[in-house]
Amino acid sequence: MWRRLWAYLGKKEAWAFLGVVLAGIALVYGLFFVLLLPRFTRQGEEYVLPSLTGRSYASVQRALESAGFVVAVIDSQYVPDADPNTVLLQDPPPKTRIKKGRKVYLTLASHTPPQLPLPHVQDLPYEQAYRLLRESYGFRVGEVEYVAGDIPDIVKGVRYQGRLLKPGEPVPKYATLSLIVSRGLSDQKVSFISVVGLPLEEAVSRLSAAGLSVGYIRYKPSPQAPPGHVYRQYPERVPGDSLPMGMAIDLFVNGEAPQSVSE
Repeated sequence: MWRRLWAYLGKKEAWAFLGVVLAGIALVYGLFFVLLLPRFTRQGEEYVLPSLTGRSYASVQRALESAGFVVAVIDSQYVPDADPNTVLLQDPPPKTRIKKGRKVYLTLASHTPPQLPLPHVQDLPYEQAYRLLRESYGFRVGEVEYVAGDIPDIVKGVRYQGRLLKPGEPVPKYATLSLIVSRGLSDQKVSFISVVGLPLEEAVSRLSAAGLSVGYIRYKPSPQAPPGHVYRQYPERVPGDSLPMGMAIDLFVNGEAPQSVSE
């Protein structure tokens, strides 16, 4: 068999046949790479992606899909100054040349800010509380409400939309908070009063009416007064029966401390 093959290859018609076969193979490869492969890979059908940042998602989606691309939303973030449902980030980035049929990934502006727990800033100096709220939590500090207190520039409370907040309560990030700050004791003097023997609610009301404030309220069983009544206050006496306006009076109440603020 090998002798016949070598004898055949020695003839001119055999080389002519091989030449035709090789030419056919070259033609097929040429047609594939020049005509068919560009169609399959869509060479030459590239699109320069523009900047989509700040545009509404609806308009971006219509434009990209009409141009032959697939739009995919992969994330959303809350940005205070951005309109909801506008594009914040895109992938691929602007000026990238991409082929039709590719996916374009978008990050949109969210409607709702994340909720953060209010940190404990009560009894902190104003400057320390201000930095904590702004730099660590991203809140904004608005109005400052000054009240009488023993020590000046100490935060006594936090308000959001007029409501007094408790530490740990969820608050929208970037919310504007109002701080209640002590301005120190007043130079104005008020008469000292005793609220021992009164129900707690009445004792607080009388102190407020006299120009004084309530300090710490401590609960402890005592036979000196009915349940829920004040059996001791601090200070119990003051020289000259007068003290600065706004001074805090600590109250000692017969009974157990309530389990929650609502009680």
